[in-house]
Amino acid sequence: MKMKITGIQVFWLIFSMDLGMTLVMTLTPGLQAAKQDAWISIILAGCIALMVALLATQAAHLYPGQTLVEYSQVILGTWMGKIVVVIYLVQWYTIIPIVLRQFTDLVQIMLLQGTPKEAIILLMVLLIVYATFAGGIEGIGRCSEFLGPVILIMVTLVLVANGNNIHWKNILPVYVDNGMKGIIKGSLAPASYLGHSVEYLMLASFLRRPRKGAPFAFGAVISAVFFVLITTVMVIATIGVSLAPNMSYPFFGMAQKISLFGFIDNFDAIPVVIWISSVFIKLAVYFFVASYGTAQFLHIRNWRVMIWFIAPVMFAFALIPQNVTEGTTNYLQRYWVPFALPVNMLGLPLLLLIVGKWRQARSSANVDPV
Repeated sequence: MKMKITGIQVFWLIFSMDLGMTLVMTLTPGLQAAKQDAWISIILAGCIALMVALLATQAAHLYPGQTLVEYSQVILGTWMGKIVVVIYLVQWYTIIPIVLRQFTDLVQIMLLQGTPKEAIILLMVLLIVYATFAGGIEGIGRCSEFLGPVILIMVTLVLVANGNNIHWKNILPVYVDNGMKGIIKGSLAPASYLGHSVEYLMLASFLRRPRKGAPFAFGAVISAVFFVLITTVMVIATIGVSLAPNMSYPFFGMAQKISLFGFIDNFDAIPVVIWISSVFIKLAVYFFVASYGTAQFLHIRNWRVMIWFIAPVMFAFALIPQNVTEGTTNYLQRYWVPFALPVNMLGLPLLLLIVGKWRQARSSANVDPV
């Protein structure tokens, strides 16, 4: 029996992937490019992310019973379809070790100083292997139903607790200093991280009601963009643009400023919970689509067999980057923003949608009337 997920699980899957990683990994690039106008960059990034969701949902609904691996070959032909699948496989296989390394470096800095990175990576790999093998996308979807609201509550708590640290003058002046060029540049990194609704191309076929999933995907993107926008405004208003762009993790810096009633402070653990929960969901989803998609691509009936090949490869690849800059900044600037965003998230879904619509229209026209 094929695994099935609900629309609300799709909502929490996409929301969890979008929000936590975007808050931690992309606020700094946005602030460096747009400074106090970074909140405008987030609005623009949200528009791009909604376009990704629109293209992904419309393309996936052309053949709702099939995954991206299957319908890409139906739409574009065997060879061109396989090329498209390979491009997505590259995305899935490269993002897993990068996120693993990002997670490891941050945990070493915030929690486990001196702990070997191999041990931290191994623990997370074992966790996502168990979740993927035991539950598949159904189990991961159930985890997201629990962890998604936890992420939402924790982010809200950090924002509300910083209310007494706001200095609205930090937002000014608007637009004058940076202009449209800086705003556009600042939107690219957040847009690429808010574009995880592109995984709907694979997830749609597992929905109990495949054609009813689009509102949940859109709702997840809109919700994530809203909280990223509010957080960006709060970071600018509480920390300021003279300091925040030079911080690796401004969201953590904002949490460290919290002090309530003169004795309630040390909120540092909250962003860590947000980060670990989001990373787990993102890694589990990518690990599943990589395993399931590879098995379909290679015509292997039992997709779980691929888990035992992919897991050690991901563990080894996560050890390759020498430092957090090589593992995060270079990957973001050299692949994720210039290639994955325009090609994987926008270009290929648009191609599948246009050609798929054309094929279906031609097939309908060729059917003889009764």
